[in-house]
Amino acid sequence: MRIVNTRRGAAAAVCGLFAIAGLSANSFAQTAAAQTGKGVVLGTGAVTTFVENMDRTLAFYHDAFGMDVPVLPDSGARPYNPSNAQLYAMFDISGAKERHQSARLPDTDVRLEVMEVQNVPHSTIPLRVQDPGSLMLVFVVRDAARVLERARKAHAEVATPGGKPAKLADGGQSVLVKDVDGRLIELRQPATLPAEAKGGDITAMRISIAVDDMTKTLSVYRDVLGLTVESDQKLGGDAHLRALTGLKKAEFRRSVVRGPGMSLPIELMEYRGVDRKPLVMKIQDRGAARMQVRADDVEALVAKMRDAGLHVVSKGGGAVPIPPNFLGALVADPNDFFLTVIAPCDGCAPRLVSESH
Repeated sequence: MRIVNTRRGAAAAVCGLFAIAGLSANSFAQTAAAQTGKGVVLGTGAVTTFVENMDRTLAFYHDAFGMDVPVLPDSGARPYNPSNAQLYAMFDISGAKERHQSARLPDTDVRLEVMEVQNVPHSTIPLRVQDPGSLMLVFVVRDAARVLERARKAHAEVATPGGKPAKLADGGQSVLVKDVDGRLIELRQPATLPAEAKGGDITAMRISIAVDDMTKTLSVYRDVLGLTVESDQKLGGDAHLRALTGLKKAEFRRSVVRGPGMSLPIELMEYRGVDRKPLVMKIQDRGAARMQVRADDVEALVAKMRDAGLHVVSKGGGAVPIPPNFLGALVADPNDFFLTVIAPCDGCAPRLVSESH
C-alpha cells in the first residue's frame, strides 16, 4: 500500500464536503477553542440534498435560479471522487461511490450541496410538504413572479394550486415549485426586504423541515443542540398557508430556530388535520437531506444526542475520523432528517492512503 496521486483530489473532495461558510479547519479550531462547554454547537453549515444524478440537478439550479455551478468537463460528466472508506463509514455506505458539488449565488448565503451516492441499495422517496422528515428549501426573493417564470422555463413543476404566487399574511407572496428531483422549493417574497439584503433576484436562503411532533422536535433542537428558538407560532388554519400548500384543511404550527453566528434560519413546520406519512430514509436515498452541525466536541455532542434517543447512523455508533483532520458523525433527528456533527481534530486523520492497483 502506498500514497498515490489521487490522494490530493480525494482530500480536497472531503474538504469540500466539510466546507463551512468559508471557515478553514484552523479557524474552525480557533473558534472551538474559545468555547468552554463540551458538546456545544458552534453553528450550522452546508445543506445537502441527495439525488439520482448530480449533473442533472446542478444544471437545473443553474438554469432555474442562475446559481454558479462547477464547469462540466469535456467528457460531459463530472467525475466521481476517489474511494474514501472513512467517509463511507461516517455515512454507513460501505462499498459506495459518490460525488458532490455545490451550487451557489455569490454574495449571498444561498448555497446548496448536491450529493449522488451509487453502488449501494437505495430508494427514491416521494416528497410531500406535510410528511415529517421532508426538507423544503426557502429562497427569499425580490419578485416571486419573476423568479417563478425563470424556474418554469427550466421545467420546474409548480406545486401551489393555480400555478401562481399566493398572498402571505405579511402582505408578501409566495409560491411552491419542485426541482428536477421532486424537492420542494418555496419562492418567498416578503412584504419588505431588509435594507442589507444582497444578491439579485434571490437574496437569502433558509430551510423548512416538516416535523411529526413540534414539542418533541424542539426538545432536541433547543434542549440538546442548544439552538435559539426565535419564534414559536401556533398558526392554526392559516388561509394563506392553505392557499400556498393546497392543504385546505391543514392546521399549522411553525417554530424558527437558529444556531450561533452565521447559521441559516431553520423553520420547523408541523402540519395537522391532513394525511401525513413520516419518511423513513437512509442517507443515500433520493430525497434524503442533511445539514452540517459544527461542534466544539463531536463525541460529547453525539453522546448527548444518543442519550436523547436519537439514532447515530455512523458505523460503530460514534464519531469517525475523516481526512483531513476532522471527526464526524451522522445522526438522524426525530423526523429522520440527518445532521452531520463535525469538528476538527489534531492529527486524527491526516490524509487518505489509497491502494494502487
